[in-house]
Amino acid sequence: MTRSMTGFGMATAEADGWRIEVTMRTLNHRYLSVRIRSLNDHPSLLPRIEERVKAMFSRGEVGVWVEIGRSGAEGPEVEFDRRLAKDVLVELTSLADELGLDAVRLEDLSRAGGLQQIRIDDEQLWPVLERALEEAMAKTNESRDAEGARLAEALSSHLRRLRDSLGEVRARVPEILAIHREHLNERAKQLELKVDPARLEAEIALLAERLDVQEEIVRLEAHLARAAEALQSGDPIGKELDFLSQEMLREVNTLGAKARDVEAGAHVVDMKLAIERFREQVQNVE
Repeated sequence: MTRSMTGFGMATAEADGWRIEVTMRTLNHRYLSVRIRSLNDHPSLLPRIEERVKAMFSRGEVGVWVEIGRSGAEGPEVEFDRRLAKDVLVELTSLADELGLDAVRLEDLSRAGGLQQIRIDDEQLWPVLERALEEAMAKTNESRDAEGARLAEALSSHLRRLRDSLGEVRARVPEILAIHREHLNERAKQLELKVDPARLEAEIALLAERLDVQEEIVRLEAHLARAAEALQSGDPIGKELDFLSQEMLREVNTLGAKARDVEAGAHVVDMKLAIERFREQVQNVE
């Protein structure tokens, strides 16, 4: 199955008083690039998320957004270390009494470092985050598969157009040689040259060798067959299809240069356009 590199998925998980939402968006990229946002306060979770993402995706730019909060009425999202606050307050009150200062206010307590948030245990968060992450990745791949199916249909259409145009060129080849043979004979008559038939046949044979595009046709047909086969594969095929498109364009360019025929040239132009469109869409294939 052809898979696109463009996708989106979102999932939420709740447990142990926590609610975690994971949003994932993937775009096309030459390699695999993972960017995790909004987890600066939980650095130990970053490598775990990256490891799971890299195990799931092989190519593309993957953006992951994580939102962490309390679920329901389980408590406030921000908790201060009350024991530390009380200890600091005792010391500040004692110092204020000694210096004859006013009563200690909350602002004084904050400035003295008595209001410190209790750090959330990442080990407690991970099981909830893991569930949300796995579901978000599954949904993202579902959207990538759906887009991939549309891509595969379009790519197959371009391959069919290429194959049809190539068939027209193949059928035209004998006629091209006959036309050039006739041109040689006509040219000799116009110049009133007495040409040795054996020499004329030798020239025609040399011309036929220069006009021979069978090798290019055979290689191009092989590339088309391999591309069609790859589209049925379940493996990542983007890089291979991109390489095949380059090889197909090279063969078509050579074919056009050697054929030296207006009608064949028109089919060559059609093939170049099909390859260009094929290659543009391949850039989004995983």
